[in-house]
Amino acid sequence: MFLINANEAFGYTHEQTLDSSFAVIRGMLEEHNYMWRERNKELDKEGDLDDNFEWVELPDWDDPSKMNKVKKYKDVVGRIPAP
Repeated sequence: MFLINANEAFGYTHEQTLDSSFAVIRGMLEEHNYMWRERNKELDKEGDLDDNFEWVELPDWDDPSKMNKVKKYKDVVGRIPAP
């Protein structure tokens, strides 16, 4: 999964990821995650123009006894940017 995340986030091949420092790649992934979270906060502040989602509760990855509320979109058109 680590190789796939590095590939999707930075465009690294598996060989490039394996040749890189683990600490550097992990730091880059944490920064990438931070930027995505900040972007999503800004989008949430703007509000959803339509009610094309519902709130669902999913178990937390770190502590399965906790539940997190997340938006489940019924249609993702316009939510995912085209490349």
